[in-house]
Amino acid sequence: MSEPEPSSAARAIFREMLDNIQTGRWAIGSAIPSERNLIEEFGASRIAIREALSMLKGLGVLDVKHGRRTKIRTVGSEAISHLLPVMLTLGEQETLNQVFEVRLALESRTASLAAGRCTDSDIQKLRKLVERYQKLARRGESEALAVDLKFHLEIARITGNRLYVVLLEALAGFIALAQKESCKDDPARRRAAVSAHVSILRAIAARDPEWARVEMESHLRYSATRKVDDKALIREKKLKGRI
Repeated sequence: MSEPEPSSAARAIFREMLDNIQTGRWAIGSAIPSERNLIEEFGASRIAIREALSMLKGLGVLDVKHGRRTKIRTVGSEAISHLLPVMLTLGEQETLNQVFEVRLALESRTASLAAGRCTDSDIQKLRKLVERYQKLARRGESEALAVDLKFHLEIARITGNRLYVVLLEALAGFIALAQKESCKDDPARRRAAVSAHVSILRAIAARDPEWARVEMESHLRYSATRKVDDKALIREKKLKGRI
């Protein structure tokens, strides 16, 4: 069996290193093994080890300071938001469904709580975001994605629970990707997204938690259908020999 390409070896090592951090084998605040020890532990080349470490550094998982040993740092929302796309590129297809499930549970709850805790000022902020999103989405402007995310984050902020905001920020990278794919080259889906935002706003403004929950859940489930349909289409084309 031939040796794997360096990039493939680096990806495999990267996964193992993440597992070391997750399981506590590499504790937060502790120094990682020396390069020589890592080469021995993973039975890999210096290039593969350095590539894997570079991937960890890119996630913000490592605290690197000149003249000092590299240490494991606390993984914050920024690191998690970068980690999710990396997991997807590594072939973790289940991550798509897992993140959707988390987002569905999270945002259905934030919408419900926001409806019960919002002020008139909060409603005004949401209304401005909806109006801004409506204008940008109708023109197919890329900036609409950022406004869309702000709308969802604002709902989380209204709950008064900072953890909801932190968790949504951590998922921001995936959410942006999902939004882009959901509405890409599809005016009808963009119109549906605008309509959904209006409905969510109305429910929250009416101070109706159950209505807000239902509207948010409906919006998220519809957004997820594009991902499912695209996968089905690819499978169908493969069966017909088109790919």
